[in-house]
Amino acid sequence: MIKKLVKKTGTGIGKLVFPDKCLACGKYIKNPTDTPLSVCFCHTCLGQALPVFDHPFCPACGRCFESGPDHLCGACLETPMALQRVRAAFMYKDLIQKALGLFKYQSKLSLARPFERYLFQAFATHFDMDRFHLILPIPLHGSKAKKRGFNQSYFLVRHFPRLYRDAYDRPAPWRIDIGGLTRVRATVSQTGLDHQARKKNLTQAFACPNPARIKDKNILLVDDVFTTGATCDAAARTLLKAGAAGVSALVLARA
Repeated sequence: MIKKLVKKTGTGIGKLVFPDKCLACGKYIKNPTDTPLSVCFCHTCLGQALPVFDHPFCPACGRCFESGPDHLCGACLETPMALQRVRAAFMYKDLIQKALGLFKYQSKLSLARPFERYLFQAFATHFDMDRFHLILPIPLHGSKAKKRGFNQSYFLVRHFPRLYRDAYDRPAPWRIDIGGLTRVRATVSQTGLDHQARKKNLTQAFACPNPARIKDKNILLVDDVFTTGATCDAAARTLLKAGAAGVSALVLARA
């Protein structure tokens, strides 16, 4: 089912403008496959990408385990997050880590379309898609958005309604809302900060300008990377305080 869904939603991908050389090693790309990222990376480099989680994981935060059954991780047992569930399309390492750096910091926007298809696959795999009312990309502060020129989280989800319609032949039961959550305070880079420092850094960083838009709604947050979870957790707490019924998170990659 999922394999057919990805192939169906990938229709037309070859019509886009993509690089003819691998973004990782620079070699020419020969014979791209049905795999979405094959239009941006060669077969050798794609071997480094760890796909949608098939390992046992924490049912709350999605942390991946090497073996055993699904079970709550130590962090979720000690300090539960406000999020009901977190799931990811990839592990944040090797090719995916490099690809995200190219996407975010070098504006390799050709990666947005294949990334989006993997993220939609993770959405269909790990969630009951029909239970959500709103999908909210994690917003950037105005200063960062101006500097970068685009919000990577929005680019990862902007075609979800069309992908849903193409896969299921009906309109999506949810909508993308880019104004339901805003970033009202600029924060320093989270890189190198531990969980407590990240949490402090994000204090009062988000706001809901119109709580009526999210009141009693089940919300899916979308972000590019989930490391300690501080960003998504802070956003979820803001939404719940404003009246959301529940908040989960879908991310492209998880540490």
